[in-house]
Amino acid sequence: MNQQQYHPWLFKLALATTIATLPLMIMGGHVTTEGYGMAVNGWPGSDGQNMFTYPIFGLPADKFFEHVHRLLGTLVGFLSIVLVIVAFKVEQQKWIRNVCIVVLTCVIIQGIIGGTRVTENSIPLAMAHGLFAACVFTLMAFLTMITGKRWIAVSNDPPELPAGYGRRLAITVPLLVLFQYFLGGFLSHFKVGLHPHMSFAFVVLIFVIIEFRSARKTGIKWLKRPAMGMLHIGIFQIMLGIGAWLTRFGLPAAGIVGEPGSLQQSLFRTAHLIIGILFLMTTTLYSIRVFRLNQLNKANNIQSGQSLSATDSLPNSEGNA
Repeated sequence: MNQQQYHPWLFKLALATTIATLPLMIMGGHVTTEGYGMAVNGWPGSDGQNMFTYPIFGLPADKFFEHVHRLLGTLVGFLSIVLVIVAFKVEQQKWIRNVCIVVLTCVIIQGIIGGTRVTENSIPLAMAHGLFAACVFTLMAFLTMITGKRWIAVSNDPPELPAGYGRRLAITVPLLVLFQYFLGGFLSHFKVGLHPHMSFAFVVLIFVIIEFRSARKTGIKWLKRPAMGMLHIGIFQIMLGIGAWLTRFGLPAAGIVGEPGSLQQSLFRTAHLIIGILFLMTTTLYSIRVFRLNQLNKANNIQSGQSLSATDSLPNSEGNA
């Protein structure tokens, strides 16, 4: 099997697609926070006009954010198409080309979910749109990682992990974060489940701390760095959640007055949503690295065993079998 080669343009396009998705999600998060989802009528047109000729400037805030969100979605779709074209032109690894196709397919599905949410005026679809966005962004980040130089370098010379290291934990943590993100989405769209969402955040943080400590013990930078980032993001996410709660409900004992609908609350809620997506992405990519190293170590051990067997079968220096 041919070794994976580094293709600069493929990596740069994967990175550009991932980065372009960030402002799209920020706009989408603000639309969700402020309830602007139905500000612009119709889809794929906008208020009965062509989406691309619909005026941007001079619009009220709700229409502006919703319309720009749609335009950014179109940009991400275009980049995803170019990504597939470049992948089929330069990449020899079929599985990487397939990941590019899956990215494009998910972007199309995400657009359809978003459009149908508007035409059906469906809150459940709005929630599905937000949840799927987190998964699609994570997939894009995964594609960026596997087309980068570091992934290829580690694949060619993998550090050694203890046998079976951290695989159960690697499965558990992203699932916990995804469930916590689901609770947050349920709270945002249906306004219920505040206490389960707040309580479960600390459960997630405990598991992240355990995973971080495990990563430090390995001494492997490829795991320690994302684990450190994962821990920092988790703590920051809880702080943002507390900020969102305080700006909404206040804390009279400390002289803090809640201001529902204020700019501060909007900023905290939107930031909390976006950092939640980054949290899911970071924990997932860390887990993929764990499984990748286990896979590479296993393959190397099998290869070493075969080499040893072949050596043992040779005659010794005295001519004995």
